[in-house]
Amino acid sequence: MWDIIDGSVLRGNAFTGLEYVRFMRPVAVAARGPNVYIVDDGLGKLFLYDRDTRDLSVLKDLRQLVSGEVNDIFVNHDLSYYLSDRDGGRVLHFDRGGKLIREFKDPINLGRPVAVVQDQAQGWIYIADGFNDDVLVYNRAGLLVGAIGIRGEGQGRLRGITGFALGPQGYYVTTRYGESRVQVFGEDGAFVQEFQKDTVTFPLAIAVDSQNHAFVGDYMDNTIKVYDNGAYIYSLGISGSAPGQFKRITDLWLDDGFLYVADSLNGRIQVLKVTPESLRKARTP
Repeated sequence: MWDIIDGSVLRGNAFTGLEYVRFMRPVAVAARGPNVYIVDDGLGKLFLYDRDTRDLSVLKDLRQLVSGEVNDIFVNHDLSYYLSDRDGGRVLHFDRGGKLIREFKDPINLGRPVAVVQDQAQGWIYIADGFNDDVLVYNRAGLLVGAIGIRGEGQGRLRGITGFALGPQGYYVTTRYGESRVQVFGEDGAFVQEFQKDTVTFPLAIAVDSQNHAFVGDYMDNTIKVYDNGAYIYSLGISGSAPGQFKRITDLWLDDGFLYVADSLNGRIQVLKVTPESLRKARTP
């Protein structure tokens, strides 16, 4: 039921030689169709994996590019992609060929980018800042036009932002601290709702589908919490190394009916076809 991606043969031939690469500590994942983008902090590289051919290639040597760990990647439909350089306080946008398009860097407003998302319809770029505890909004030209959220406790306030996603109700923000660990804000930035309390301890990643089902990776207990319109339904997985088990979930991505999970300390990406039947079988006992 769970498909495992833990490495593959790098693209090559009989003359250049073949090299099998096994992932060490993948921390971020994104996918568009068969193209799976994997950030491996242990190996210090950004990989592209083709689920159809199982080919693997290196897109970027991250050790020559960023200051520390890249903890998020976002891939557009045109296969351009964003990387968050958390320790460098910046986000980098590359075209599908790997050429740098734009650098988002603002020492005053952007301190620790932990998540980046682009609205595919309007083109707005959202960068969640774990230092200032807000979400910066940029237009297509890369100009800062606004921010979502205010630091603090209680509804509509954020402390320790860890993740961000777009969904049917607007903007979904996860935080490490406070009673409201997952909150939703409307397109005007106003508070809409909070997810059911005391259901997730350390949400480090979130993905939301078109039916307002949210998948939240709990870094603390190695499960994926599933919500329907903010109400907790059940959990997927347990702590362990078998398929459907996890050790430190660091990123989630939904694409074309598949849920991608960065199962970091197990050195792999796990993939689940999201259907009622598959979810039922994957539920935590």
